[in-house]
Amino acid sequence: MPNVVDLTLCSEARRALHQVLAQRGLGFFLKPGQGPCARLDPRRIAWVVNAARRRSGRGADPDALSRTRRVVRRELIRRMADTLVSAGF
Repeated sequence: MPNVVDLTLCSEARRALHQVLAQRGLGFFLKPGQGPCARLDPRRIAWVVNAARRRSGRGADPDALSRTRRVVRRELIRRMADTLVSAGF
């Protein structure tokens, strides 16, 4: 079953992401010192996913963690794009 997504882990990661975004904002997930080119910090994304894994009580399946990191990354990219469009870029 290589294409099975752990929905519990994904939903818990989204909750954790929304909490961090509410507390620290989108800039928390950007790498510092990148100039005009904004890049996401993979360590911060992994931090959110690991927090979700601990909360959900799930095992450390590497495939599920990788897919969940992708889900969180896509959500952050969508939010960055919305922010850039609303700012006029």
